[in-house]
Amino acid sequence: MAFPTTPQTQLMGTGISPGGGLGAQLAAITRRAVVPVITVQVYQTHPLLSLLMANAQPAMGGAPQITVPIQGASFVSFNWGSFAGDFQMPTDQQAVENAQFNLKLGMVPIGFFGMEALVQSSEVIIPKLKAVTSDAAVVIKQALAQSLYTNNYGNNNALSSLVQAYDNGANSPSYGGITRAGTPSWNGQVLNGAAFGANRAGIAKMLTYATQGAGGESPDFAVMSYPDWANLMGDFMGIEMIQSSARTKFGRDDVMNSGFRAIRVLDTPIFPDPFCPQGTMYAINSRYLALYLSQAAPMVFSGFESTIPMGQIASIGVLITALELVCSKPSSGVAITGLVNPAFNTPPTPSIL
Repeated sequence: MAFPTTPQTQLMGTGISPGGGLGAQLAAITRRAVVPVITVQVYQTHPLLSLLMANAQPAMGGAPQITVPIQGASFVSFNWGSFAGDFQMPTDQQAVENAQFNLKLGMVPIGFFGMEALVQSSEVIIPKLKAVTSDAAVVIKQALAQSLYTNNYGNNNALSSLVQAYDNGANSPSYGGITRAGTPSWNGQVLNGAAFGANRAGIAKMLTYATQGAGGESPDFAVMSYPDWANLMGDFMGIEMIQSSARTKFGRDDVMNSGFRAIRVLDTPIFPDPFCPQGTMYAINSRYLALYLSQAAPMVFSGFESTIPMGQIASIGVLITALELVCSKPSSGVAITGLVNPAFNTPPTPSIL
């Protein structure tokens, strides 16, 4: 990345600006006309993170901070009865254990240099501190959005992701402190999408498979990459119809829309997320998936502290969030990999992490 050391070339000698010595003279005695808005060239939208944050659950203290009692067996047993009405005496059966999660700490340090304030004191176009603090909020969301789709099993300080929540033990042998090999009911569902197909019929089969694996509870939404979503949309476009009756009239200003902003398969909305890896899809039941945010540090700023004791005229602050993604029933969703025939290859995007 060339910024911030790339020299800014004076575009003299083009358009209405003269070149040579006259151009240099004019530039020396004329202010620049600067648009007072920074146009951001990086970052991506994060629909799944926005959905999770909008429905976030509060978390407080404790060790650990989030404990979810889960039932992995039956408390009682069924009996057939005879005329005598006899039955086996009930026994006390262990059926509940705790899934435990700790909040994860995400931070973005923000520096504010003293000379920067002096330089901008009277000639400011865009306050750099304002731009930096606004950028910090975006950067922390970008990191969280990317983390949702990353296997963070080897990093105990990182957010637990969808990869870990819906894994069957291959990538995340334990989840919430419970070993999946010892508790089969704690396994998520993993499917090879190539065996079903990335069209509407294949997606319907996979959603049906996921529903059966969840005991009949169907996912209420799914996410996939833009190339895979566009491929699925193309499958729907072939059967799209616009119907009109004998009395239907269309005016000059009437818009005939073609295509879809949201795709529904088996009444399950599927939407694209730019952070979702190409070839991957997650079908989710939001009843069992929640983002827990600390009530003390949901997304807070520490305030600026002076760095003069360290020998520098400056200040530093930290944007802080403490949170964790928790799935209380991994079998309620499914991780689908191996989707093929994307509509296009994912274009390169600027990396900021």
